[in-house]
Amino acid sequence: MKIQDYKVVTTILSMMLFCMLGLPMQQAYAQQTKPTSQPSSPATPTKPTSPTTNPVTPPTPTPKPGKPSTSPTAPVKPSTSPTAPTKPTEPATPNTTPATPSVTPGTPTAPTTPLAPLNPIIKSITVVGNKNINSSAIILASGLSVGQPLTQQSINDAQQRLLQTGNFGSHHPDNPAQGVVITANVVGNEADVTITVDENDMVQGINLTGTGPIPAATIKALMKTQEGQVLNINTLRSDVEAIQQAYEKKGYQAVVNPDGLGITNGILDIPIIVGKVTKITIHGLKKTRPWVVLREMQLKQGSYYNVLQLRKDLTAIYNTGLFDSVEPAFAYPAPGSVEITLNIQEKHTGSLALGLGYSSQQQLIYFADVGDTNFLGTGEQVNLRAQTGGIANQNSYELGFTQPWLDKKHTSLSVDLYDKAVYRFGTSIGSLTSSNLAGTSTDYYETHVGGQITLGRPLNSTMRGYLGVRYDNVSVPALDLDANDASILQNGPIAVVTGRVSHDTRDFIQNPAAGGYETVEIDVGHADMRPITLLNGATPNGVYGPMNYTKLIIDLRRFISLQGRRTNPNQLRQVFAFRFLLGTSTGRMPFSEQFFVGGAESLRGYQEDRFWGRNMFLGSVEFRQPIEKSLTGVLFTDVGDAWGGNYENVSFSGFTQHAGFSPSLGVGFGLRVITPIGPIRIDEGFGREGARTHFSIGQVF
Repeated sequence: MKIQDYKVVTTILSMMLFCMLGLPMQQAYAQQTKPTSQPSSPATPTKPTSPTTNPVTPPTPTPKPGKPSTSPTAPVKPSTSPTAPTKPTEPATPNTTPATPSVTPGTPTAPTTPLAPLNPIIKSITVVGNKNINSSAIILASGLSVGQPLTQQSINDAQQRLLQTGNFGSHHPDNPAQGVVITANVVGNEADVTITVDENDMVQGINLTGTGPIPAATIKALMKTQEGQVLNINTLRSDVEAIQQAYEKKGYQAVVNPDGLGITNGILDIPIIVGKVTKITIHGLKKTRPWVVLREMQLKQGSYYNVLQLRKDLTAIYNTGLFDSVEPAFAYPAPGSVEITLNIQEKHTGSLALGLGYSSQQQLIYFADVGDTNFLGTGEQVNLRAQTGGIANQNSYELGFTQPWLDKKHTSLSVDLYDKAVYRFGTSIGSLTSSNLAGTSTDYYETHVGGQITLGRPLNSTMRGYLGVRYDNVSVPALDLDANDASILQNGPIAVVTGRVSHDTRDFIQNPAAGGYETVEIDVGHADMRPITLLNGATPNGVYGPMNYTKLIIDLRRFISLQGRRTNPNQLRQVFAFRFLLGTSTGRMPFSEQFFVGGAESLRGYQEDRFWGRNMFLGSVEFRQPIEKSLTGVLFTDVGDAWGGNYENVSFSGFTQHAGFSPSLGVGFGLRVITPIGPIRIDEGFGREGARTHFSIGQVF
């Protein structure tokens, strides 16, 4: 019988069988004549982005920074015009699509032998082409097994499973399905299955380039792709994402460059592009010199762009007190290039004030103030104050100068010269039993003539050290005091050397809503005090002559807002503010050098300088509630005391002192009003000695 006759017979038998099974004759004929080379579900294969000598599909490699905010991971839409910076509405770090290589399985290849109408049973499975991956592992991953019925769908599923392992297909970027080909040789009701694979290359080395601010070893430690393993596309995809997230967590903007991502001769190349600042432009300055702004920034032209550092830089610019607003915008002229534009609105920094004032300490005074916190646009501070009147009825003069940037290391210099009256108490004083031995006046004040020089320098980004020298020549009037109480009346020179270290993490210095401020200060002083002469020619008993002393002061402040840190000082926040102040001393001190507690700046609800001594404690809690932009309400609680020392037995009328720690409590409420001449503070305090109203400037702490 001829071959053609066998085909006819076979066709007739198949048709009879399909009729017995109830299938249409057309389907039976189609099954018998189906081409073996045509796939069951043709589709257009997608081009993979696998790491081979063919580049992966590129993401946008340009870092897209945003204005720093409390949410640095929120995406920001990049500027559509590289030459015109756009102002972001909500600053954040950009969302950069990672270069994630992938393999999309193409249409599985049909078996070379068409399957019989009744599914054959798999007799054997053979793997061909594998070099490093175990055949059993490939068979297991395919999902095929001996004894299982073989269908076209099971072949398609097996091919897809193997491609999705990520171990095959990288050599065929135009048709990754060629990385896994499954064929079946059907004999009778049995099929011998052959799985032909094209493994990805073995990784013999990893070459990381352009890692910039993060060492290559650190980046490599993040990767799951290891040398000595077959390159796995899925693993490499997660490695690329991990690399970019590592930069983002540190504030940098980086992408893996898809143009160079690939493996050649066993070496896996991973090129990284980290965004750099290529230009900084400042708009809006009228008085201030541009370098006054730029010197506050750690981000410089040529440095790696960092959204966290930019946030700190903007805070530093605000904290100069020279600007009302600082808004950044960005442009991206080339991959890895970031251009920053700062749009700035200046404050009015010059001041001239003539007026009069009244306080319980000074009574009625006349004053003239002239100053500028941005002298000649250089950021230098100059102020001159002249005052007359008050209970001392004498003229006072104060001259101050501050250079915040003496050199490139941010060394600061402050110089103060003065001839002024210091009003120590808020009321007249006198001995419990007056004898008119010292004089007839009851108003205590001190006249200080001298000056102070202080140098400061950063120790790190949040710490600063200070060294200062102060010289005072102090004199006091003769008062109506008995011999014991007259021991506080001392005249003479005082010289003090001060060392201080501060740690500052506040968001904004003038009115913080988050962070803290801590200082430790040590004063080493020498004085040579002389007593006054009593009216009867005698000298009162007291602390006189040469004195050496040391003072230690610790000041801890913390600010908490449930609404988080602010990104500019104009944002309104509810704030809980806490302060802990502790002081102690050794040696003999002049009366004017002791610790004083009481009044508007410490223990509210009590007279100014109500308590004194060689030791001091003060604790304060405030809740600050914004009412509107220029008005804030405050609830406060203060507890404090000063005690001990050489003057604890002095007892003025209404100023009884004590040797041991005996804290006093003050509570109250107040208002903070922002005015053109500065913030005004009004507090009403209630203590165990009654209620008092306090007027001052700025926050207590």
